Amino acid sequence: MSKYLRQYWPGAPKKTEKDLPDLQGRVFIVTGGAGGIGLAVATALFHANATRVYILGRSDSVGESAVNTITKSEPPGDMKRRSASGDDVVKFLRLDLADLRSIKNTAEAFLAAETRLDVLWHNAGVMAPPEGSVSKQGHELSFATNVLGPFLLQQFLTPILLKTANSDVAPKGSVRTCWAASVEFPDPPGQDGILWDDWGLTSSEFSGLNGRVQRYVQSKWANAILATEMAKRYPQLVSTSFNPGAIRTDLTRHAPSILKSIQGLLSYPIRLGALTELQAGFDDEVAEHNGCYLIPWGKIGTLIPKVAEGVEKRATGKRLWNLCNGLVKEFY
Repeated sequence: MSKYLRQYWPGAPKKTEKDLPDLQGRVFIVTGGAGGIGLAVATALFHANATRVYILGRSDSVGESAVNTITKSEPPGDMKRRSASGDDVVKFLRLDLADLRSIKNTAEAFLAAETRLDVLWHNAGVMAPPEGSVSKQGHELSFATNVLGPFLLQQFLTPILLKTANSDVAPKGSVRTCWAASVEFPDPPGQDGILWDDWGLTSSEFSGLNGRVQRYVQSKWANAILATEMAKRYPQLVSTSFNPGAIRTDLTRHAPSILKSIQGLLSYPIRLGALTELQAGFDDEVAEHNGCYLIPWGKIGTLIPKVAEGVEKRATGKRLWNLCNGLVKEFY
């Protein structure tokens, strides 16, 4: 429990936006990039001279407004203003992670426009939606939005990531996939952090607030597990998961008032969460620990024991990969 609580008081960040490399020539995707931490990440990429930054989200109007906000923004923190030239640097693509049928169209639109992809942040997610919420395909909404949607998008984009990593244009260790996990919740469901026989957590013990929280917790540990498995399957790529920290965003919009109040008291500005995600995307130490899990503000942490033991001793990465693949395969 003390380890869990320490993540709410992580100290000052060791690296900030000014430590980003010059990103001319590189192409990035940030899901959920039209608001919150994703918007802050995309803004930093823009001012670090990225050639193209794609922000993916559900609303065309919100997305286009975010594009305008980024291109007219002041540089965040202590970084310098964008100096590279170029038109249409920031672009929006519509993505609904809760509708598996739509994801292929989003991926194909990106692949038709670009020949490389350097870093993909699976940043978008949902937390504690109302009881009984399901995706367009009828899957429990937390698992569908936080795990199945990103997994399917990843399958479409892995080939271009591999192409970029295997080319002469990308420095070794620079091509990455970053998966949004969360705080090191000490007791996720199941032996491995996932209740394999009931991953939707539909039994009566998961009714009410407990079930809503546990569904979120499970989905976030699932992303950490997927990061470890991707590192094994594709060692040419760097795959990492991250806990951005307790950040003031609208992620808790569906949560009960008591959780919102607690989160508000313990949370930090959006910029600090973005620093964690930027560390996931660019820090050299992350490349040396492929499959690692980051804690605020970009330090390498450790998976909780039951999740780590599942990965190391019970091949839960492969098991989860196969579960997700079976649930999304008709949408390839």
